[in-house]
Amino acid sequence: MLKLLLNLILISSTLGAFSSCKKKSSTPEDIIETPVTNESTLIKIGETYLLGAKAKAVIYANKAFETGYNEVYVSLLDSLDGSKLNNCHFSLSPSSNDGSGNQNLPCENSNDSLAVNGYFASAAIFTKAGAASQCFLNFSIHNHKNNLYGSGSLGVAVLAQTPIKVTSLSTTDNSTFVIALISPATPKVGINDFEIVLQKKSPGSNFAAVEDYKIEIDPVMPSMGHGSPNNVNPTHRGKGHYSGKVNFTMTGLWRVNLKLTHNDSLITSAPFIELSIK
Repeated sequence: MLKLLLNLILISSTLGAFSSCKKKSSTPEDIIETPVTNESTLIKIGETYLLGAKAKAVIYANKAFETGYNEVYVSLLDSLDGSKLNNCHFSLSPSSNDGSGNQNLPCENSNDSLAVNGYFASAAIFTKAGAASQCFLNFSIHNHKNNLYGSGSLGVAVLAQTPIKVTSLSTTDNSTFVIALISPATPKVGINDFEIVLQKKSPGSNFAAVEDYKIEIDPVMPSMGHGSPNNVNPTHRGKGHYSGKVNFTMTGLWRVNLKLTHNDSLITSAPFIELSIK
């Protein structure tokens, strides 16, 4: 009887441990996926001290940074003893400088103050690359371990991605829109999941997710002069991410034209995303 009781206690404790470690359930706002793997499966981008907070940020990604949407994973360390900091308020903000001054770029940050699998997950959208523009990741932190605040910055290399996976445009009211492709990462002939992120910057403000626009897509193959049927216009699913379906009927370069409307008023029909089907 005693042995049975001990086994029941052990099973109950194990289930409790798994429950306490379980990742919170996904909501439409949980857009950025945090890797469940260790650092050896990611690319180390660089590291920088977060001055004032006695902390260091080590930056990883699943690939080299390119123009477009990039997931960023940050491991925070105590700069004195090297221990992991898993309880912080942390945010990332990318910027670029093409010689005319520093410009803020679109980004995404988790509101959770706890690291997941040892990382704080973010995303940066770069619109320019190479010699045309210097790019930076800027960080701010509230270190809950010592209740100190700090900040830091890291210059990063950004490769120009072709075909075009990100587009930006300005409107007559001096607002700036940025649209970046998320999927398909490897497009194929046939129906593909299609996801883009839309952010807007009004004069005097930073970029923010646009959540109440209507987006229509029109895929066209420029070299052949035809489109494709059975596309599904993307609809908003959270944090400025819009998901739908796009159909490519043959291999080659395709251009997905984007039409944006808001409250039945046309915003623009100029932007497009390109995909190469092999």
